[in-house]
Amino acid sequence: MKYLMCLEADEANVLEMPTPKVGPGELLVRLSACGVCATDTMKIYGDGYPKPQKLGHEIVGVVHALGEGVTQFAIGQRVGMAHHTPDYASHYSRRGSETMDPTFKKTNVHPGGFSEYILVPAINVQHLVVPVPDLVPDLRAIFMEPLACCLRALDRAPLREEQSALVVGIGAIGMLFVPLLRDKTVTTIVSDVRPERLALAQQWGATAGCIAGQEDVPATCKAHTEGRGVDVVILTALNQLTFDMALSAVRDGGTILIFGGKPGTELKMDMWKVFLREINLITSYSTTPALLPRAMSLLARADYPLEQLVSHTFSIDAAAQGFELVYKGQAGKVAVIA
Repeated sequence: MKYLMCLEADEANVLEMPTPKVGPGELLVRLSACGVCATDTMKIYGDGYPKPQKLGHEIVGVVHALGEGVTQFAIGQRVGMAHHTPDYASHYSRRGSETMDPTFKKTNVHPGGFSEYILVPAINVQHLVVPVPDLVPDLRAIFMEPLACCLRALDRAPLREEQSALVVGIGAIGMLFVPLLRDKTVTTIVSDVRPERLALAQQWGATAGCIAGQEDVPATCKAHTEGRGVDVVILTALNQLTFDMALSAVRDGGTILIFGGKPGTELKMDMWKVFLREINLITSYSTTPALLPRAMSLLARADYPLEQLVSHTFSIDAAAQGFELVYKGQAGKVAVIA
């Protein structure tokens, strides 16, 4: 079977191996589609990731074989899955920091999500595999894991119904916050460099959109919040410019949620002003298994047509083109399909 792995910098290598055999408690899943995450492109093109690197974790497929003892799934069943699960008995998990548990980053599927067949370890089968409803198409179901990441971010941010938020960067991940905030009846301002993204965000429920670099984003936020600024700023694109904008757009006592970044990112700030204004700085990395079914249930709703974000699909053989498009910011959501 064919699969993708990053063996050296700047390359996604198409490799071959025998189709894995299932062991006790495991699943073998035939790939239908796998979304390309920005993390995949950072593993290929960025610094800070030792090689080799497995690729692909936004997975949808069909159960091909069942390991001994697996009774909760059936051959031919469509499933979605993520790749990391914690040890729930660990120090971190017992304190609500599941994504910081050392087991979390060690767990994965084999040989990765961009593979004709995917071997799912027993611990992943227990926690990370979710049935896909018949009415959810594959190119929507690939959003289960990233949508669950957004759900966790909003759980971590003190954002309640009828409050206000600014989402900075509404690419394939930032756009997922828009319907979630709409469901909370949050006044939502979005900012991006691409006007077409702003238009779609407003179709999905955003209150207002600003073209970054051309419009005054903090002023727009204050215009919609009686001059205060928004309760929460969600930074899906992190650099000095976006962080400074967040500080100007957030209200006193508000929260800046860092949801994305790249290795080596450094920021300068006047911590005295952050202190005096009681600005909360929080981060949110990944998701927890408990949120995956919640995300899939949202994808079953007609008002979550996330497949509209998919701009390109590629085969495993041609997937390198898709990674390059994502890395250069020349695509919406990219998926690798079988």
